[in-house]
Amino acid sequence: IDLDKAIDKSLGLDKPIEVSPFDSVYIIMTSGTTGVPKGVEIMHTSAINTINDLNEKYSINSNDTLLMVSAIDFDLSVYDIFGILGIGGTLITTNEDNYRNPDEWIRIIEKYNVSVWDSVPILFDMLVTMAEGEKKNLPLRIVMLSGDWIAKDLPGRFYSISNNNAIVVAMGGATEASIWSNYLNVPRTIPQDWISIPYGKALKNQVYRVVDELGRNCPNHVMGELLIGGVGVAKGYYGDRELTEKKFLKKDGIRWYKTGDNGRTWDDGTIEFLGRK
Repeated sequence: IDLDKAIDKSLGLDKPIEVSPFDSVYIIMTSGTTGVPKGVEIMHTSAINTINDLNEKYSINSNDTLLMVSAIDFDLSVYDIFGILGIGGTLITTNEDNYRNPDEWIRIIEKYNVSVWDSVPILFDMLVTMAEGEKKNLPLRIVMLSGDWIAKDLPGRFYSISNNNAIVVAMGGATEASIWSNYLNVPRTIPQDWISIPYGKALKNQVYRVVDELGRNCPNHVMGELLIGGVGVAKGYYGDRELTEKKFLKKDGIRWYKTGDNGRTWDDGTIEFLGRK
């Protein structure tokens, strides 16, 4: 897009363009941790399903403010932008000078009454560490952590310097399944038998299976590959039919994505993530 032409108001559309919920809303590159980055094609209905579910679950509304610390090419930014602005809330963006400066984040959180945090665990750890050093409370209401293992002591460290109504939400999933597919409200005291913070339960209109090498469901406590199914599953990898057919499948009327991750289910239905295959 030529910026000068785009600013010229005479170039407006003649009429609105009809958009189907099943049209593609974006193509976003995966991180490429397993090889070459791939372009994941997501539908409007897939992304908005995840966004609406979280906003409803945690009563996120027009009074909420989120500080955006994720890069715009990372799919957490999809929630930051459309989840918060879509509900009428306020989005605070960082700049080149402060996007990795937790001291500045604390100042911004206090100045703008930031109530929602959404990042990978290491960035939140930086924020909590800085707040502990400065002996400051963090007034965040909802903290959403995903994208990596969450240190078992991190939620408790935050809870000790936050308000009583604060909730840490541990989430997971895949770029190929529209931001997130599972959630867990992390308790204030971590049970002693937890080896790690588990994945929890599937989000609304999404479902998990744990399967063996032959695609059969594994019994509880038996490790297998995590498959994500439901509304969030992507159309596929843009321009790569071969890989799409290898990683996406349809069974019992549901589209599934083979994550390449290991996991197992507990007796209460909780999903535990066990790392890459």
